[in-house]
Amino acid sequence: MLKKTLQVGSASKARVTAAPGDLRVAGWDKDEISARTDGDMLDLALNENEVTIACDGDLILNIPRRLSLDLEAVSGDADVRELPSGVAIREVEGDLALRMVGASAVGTVMGDMEARESGPLTVDDLHSDLSVRGGKGALSVKSVDGDVSLHEIQGNVKLDSVTGDLYVRGVSGNMEVRVEEDAVLYLQPAEGRAVSVYAEGDILLHMSARANAALTLSAGDADDIRVDMPGVPKRDGANPRSVVLGNGGAVINLHAEGDVMVTSRESEWASAAEFDFGGSWPLPDDFSERINRRVQEAARRATQRAEAAARRVDEKMGRQHGRRFAFNWSAGRPSSTPPVEPVSDAERMAILKMLQDKKITAEDAEKLLSALEGGK
Repeated sequence: MLKKTLQVGSASKARVTAAPGDLRVAGWDKDEISARTDGDMLDLALNENEVTIACDGDLILNIPRRLSLDLEAVSGDADVRELPSGVAIREVEGDLALRMVGASAVGTVMGDMEARESGPLTVDDLHSDLSVRGGKGALSVKSVDGDVSLHEIQGNVKLDSVTGDLYVRGVSGNMEVRVEEDAVLYLQPAEGRAVSVYAEGDILLHMSARANAALTLSAGDADDIRVDMPGVPKRDGANPRSVVLGNGGAVINLHAEGDVMVTSRESEWASAAEFDFGGSWPLPDDFSERINRRVQEAARRATQRAEAAARRVDEKMGRQHGRRFAFNWSAGRPSSTPPVEPVSDAERMAILKMLQDKKITAEDAEKLLSALEGGK
């Protein structure tokens, strides 16, 4: 294990030029960079306003929070947190996690991507799933080859191409989205906001019965459009169909090649949020089956990620000292306990779904959750 520290002086940026393994970066209050690697090479250099870092293995960094971060390429997973000055990332071959990070620009990510409580985010190409929670700024993504889950985004959202499903709960700004599968939306659009969603599958929109919005709804057939709102006919035979709620302050355009449903009923939304689209809804017979397949795939990926993480910790970080190595992000110190990552919503939902379908027992579910949390 190699370790180096470097005083950054007046530098304003840190740049990682080589990281062939996994990368973990956390901001701290010290005006120095601390770097650790399990490889045989570790270089830190100060060049005017920039610090460059390179290694030939896994890399753990603590850098001053005031610095911005550039990542040229990461061959494994990347985890970056507590850097309010922002991040620019060219390529990550594994998964990418951003937490409490400022404005970020991301090129290509081959694995899953998760952002929590972070600033404005732009992404070019994501080859798996995207999850954003508590976004504090605009979100712009060119291409996602997987599912997208958005929760409480304080800004505009633009998703040019999503090959999987879209789940949205709370976007304060405008939204422009195109998805190849289904879209499930929980929105309270403010006065003057614009929402445009195109889905090759189905669209379900939940809004308050007191919402003020002018809706234009298009579907495969007029009978495939249903509005379950107080004082509004469920169907009127028009396609596209125009519906004005309240003073029509927000503009919402929904176009689906399958079905479109707008509802204010919390009970129906709760079922939708749990991936159960059965019952009397005018949705296709295989809708639940499609969602179930994606839940099972999420469970498979979650298990693979947990197993891979355990192997990396044991084989790479623990082999030199005969014990596991973890990093205390808040204190910037190594410890002898294994790293513990919280179970994501997708992983937890996948486990609960398998339990509901009686594919596993309650004891199995408890053991799986414990394993993902890093327990015995």
